[in-house]
Amino acid sequence: MHMRRTVNRYKTRRIARERIEILLTKAQEVFPRDRAKAHRYAELAKKIARRHALRFPRRWKRRVCKKCYAFLVPGASSRVRIYKGRVIITCLRCGYVVRLPISNV
Repeated sequence: MHMRRTVNRYKTRRIARERIEILLTKAQEVFPRDRAKAHRYAELAKKIARRHALRFPRRWKRRVCKKCYAFLVPGASSRVRIYKGRVIITCLRCGYVVRLPISNV
């Protein structure tokens, strides 16, 4: 019985990861035409990740607002600035600000 539960959890998490990827790809495609739909797709992806205790995919992490779950596109739904050695990303929907240090590469 125990083995079956872990196999099911693995399968559901794999499916959840695939759905998150699909939703965020769709959000990127639909954003120029329908921003509300793109924001909804991002919100659903975040909801799925929370429900299945998954880390959000690294490539999409900075593309979704941590507060209102809006899909962020620089210049359209977010503002990106560089100030004092940091990248500052501001969500234009709710005003949430993320400050990321610029690493010395």
